[in-house]
Amino acid sequence: MLRTLAGNLPFHPLRGALQAFGLLNYTFPLNPATLAAALLGRRNYLFENSSLRRFLERILPIRALDETLIPLSVLTADVRTGRPVVLSREPALPAVLASTAIPALYPTVTIGDRVLMDGGVADLTTLDYAVDAGADEAYLLAPGFSCHLPAAPSTAIAMALHGYNLLSEQRISASIRQNRRRTRLHVLPPLCPVEVLPVDFRGTADMIERATLSTAHWLERREPHPRLARPLCPPHDEDHRPRRPG
Repeated sequence: MLRTLAGNLPFHPLRGALQAFGLLNYTFPLNPATLAAALLGRRNYLFENSSLRRFLERILPIRALDETLIPLSVLTADVRTGRPVVLSREPALPAVLASTAIPALYPTVTIGDRVLMDGGVADLTTLDYAVDAGADEAYLLAPGFSCHLPAAPSTAIAMALHGYNLLSEQRISASIRQNRRRTRLHVLPPLCPVEVLPVDFRGTADMIERATLSTAHWLERREPHPRLARPLCPPHDEDHRPRRPG
């Protein structure tokens, strides 16, 4: 009822209040108690993952990762060592939660005797793992990255996520360059422009539609859509690196 009312208000004054208390923000629900505990050093994360957990419980079609018809692996990182941990037989729900546990934002997940977090901080990408495992052909569906932002992020959380995304893009680009000669690699170009930050989900439906059009264009012509996408790793991007004088 409150969500319906907030969505129908012209300037959404109630929406802001509900979002502040985590009643509308499903992905990063701001809970005052959790935030206070984090500021006091009693939590190492800012947001609970309970909403994400409930969502995954509804949509995950498997209970364990090894129940899929096509072998599935999930990349995480060991909190204590920083080393990559690839999950392929563990329960699906905690594995996915661990792979989305962005440091300091979401709680870590304990599986067995290991404390795990988002695999994006490890020194191995999913592409590296696939090629090392013997894949002779790989399709890389790159995650979305903010592109051509109209302004710099205005909040600490938005800036942190933006920086994390930029670092992830650089790591994936480096992995593409490293593995191009090791396998037949197909990289689907990400959307651009993407003038929203990772914390803003208001344009999700529009981005899905644009991504569908962009991917169809790429599958037909094997080139980025001129108005919707960009190459993730340009073939001559190394030419733009700073060079030492002389």
